[in-house]
Amino acid sequence: MIEEIHVRGVGGIREAELSLKGDFIVITGESGSGKSSLVRAMEFIAGKRAQTNYIHALEESADVLMTLSTNQIPGLDEEYQPQDGTLIVRRQFSRNGRGRSMIQNNLVSLNLLSSAMEKELVIQSQFAQLGLIDSAIQLDLVDSCGGEILDQVKKELERTFCETIATERRIVRLKKRREETEELYQGAETVLHMVKALEIEEESERKWEAELKELESKETTKEALGAINERLSGGTACGGIIEELESIGRDIYESSPSKKEDWKESIESMLISSQSVARMLQKELHDLSAEGNIEEAKERLEKKIGMLRKLKRSLDLVNCRQLLEYAGKAKDEMAWLKESHVELEELEKDAAEKKKRTKNLAIELRKLRKTAAAELASRVNRHLSDLAMEHALFSIDIEEQDKLRSNGAETVSFKLSMPDQPPLPVGKTASGGELSRILIALQLSLGDEQLPGTLVFDEVEAGLGGRTALLAGHKLRELSKRCRTILITHEAAIASMADQHFLVKREGEETSIFMIRDEEREKEIARMLAGDDNSYEALEHARSLLNTSQNGSAPERQDGAGLVD
Repeated sequence: MIEEIHVRGVGGIREAELSLKGDFIVITGESGSGKSSLVRAMEFIAGKRAQTNYIHALEESADVLMTLSTNQIPGLDEEYQPQDGTLIVRRQFSRNGRGRSMIQNNLVSLNLLSSAMEKELVIQSQFAQLGLIDSAIQLDLVDSCGGEILDQVKKELERTFCETIATERRIVRLKKRREETEELYQGAETVLHMVKALEIEEESERKWEAELKELESKETTKEALGAINERLSGGTACGGIIEELESIGRDIYESSPSKKEDWKESIESMLISSQSVARMLQKELHDLSAEGNIEEAKERLEKKIGMLRKLKRSLDLVNCRQLLEYAGKAKDEMAWLKESHVELEELEKDAAEKKKRTKNLAIELRKLRKTAAAELASRVNRHLSDLAMEHALFSIDIEEQDKLRSNGAETVSFKLSMPDQPPLPVGKTASGGELSRILIALQLSLGDEQLPGTLVFDEVEAGLGGRTALLAGHKLRELSKRCRTILITHEAAIASMADQHFLVKREGEETSIFMIRDEEREKEIARMLAGDDNSYEALEHARSLLNTSQNGSAPERQDGAGLVD
């Protein structure tokens, strides 16, 4: 809880220092004196965003330093933890928009400061009762009364719900990728089969074209040599050039008048040469024929090249390298499709189990909330009875919703029923004063672990007066026994009940805050009662209020019941 506050340059406060000693502390002063400046200072140290227009007109910067007594704070690193039960926090900001936050003299982010102060200081403004209309706030209040079991179920539901959503998103992404992959690689199995059957390599097309050109050359050569061989050796029907040469040789030999031997030798040499050429030609043709059917080989190559080019056109690819890259990726993606089908089945099974788990947790949470709501309503009604609202019945409806969210599948509605009237939402049936009393009753109904170290009420009793204000004061004093309670108030009856009283005064542009006691306090109570701190009757009334409060007596209920539960 807060032990000391030092404020410089906030609102109308140029310099102020408060040392808090009591459990129930009131801060009073005339309207416009600067009480709200002190509230702003506490809001800033609690982590609220700074506004330069709240800096004192004569200052260039604002500075709030606070000392608190507290135990270890969950989530904080050791260097920021209280030392010997003492925590020192500081907030500074200047007109140029720069600022800094510190815990134990270490610079920290504003978020860390806000987190550290979350359970140390809570400020209920004069409009805090309007928050009771907010369904989210109502739900948090119900949950705060559900104990550790409800908190554990709520956290488990949130975790499981988030895991379920994450799993469903993975399923959606996986299905989308599968659809895109199936569309992109439609017919890829055929392509892979063809690539394998054709034994396509990176240089296949160039290589096959070269082989085809070579085959065409051999085919041309074979046809030419075949024609020459036909002419040279002759076909089946008629003889060729060699046969004709033999006939010519005989004719020359027979017709030669002289030197037949010379002619014979030359003719034989001619015939031997021609026959040698014929044999060489036939061997060449035989060798070409031994390589296989060139026409069939050529046809096979032309077919392979045609299939390859058709394959490239169908995929809009330029060369074999791109085709092989596509085939490699297609192979991987097709394998992934098979594997992802198993993954998809497992994810869908996991999602179904998580949905079932989430549903069961939601049902369990709803039961716990109904129990917590009934207990909270019972506590609130006991306190409302002590606050002169025994005629009203406070209730909490747990309304089931069709849509399951991370925090459950229900909404909470705070209701109030008057005599002979059905229960209606508090925002529609409760007056401002009734809302203020409900707010106080709710704070009293929370467990000690839900209360902060210091609870600040900024004119929360607005709308109350007379007996109801006095009853509210006693309830606030009761609350102060559980957590340090600071009340900014205009109600003299409540101010008289405080353990410690601070007065805020404004002179010109300067606001000062100081603790008052004895005669000074009597005069301030008198001012609050009658607007005149010199009025004899007001001073007497002030002394009476202070004496009554010091003796610890409480006003009697008309039905004779006491104020304590």
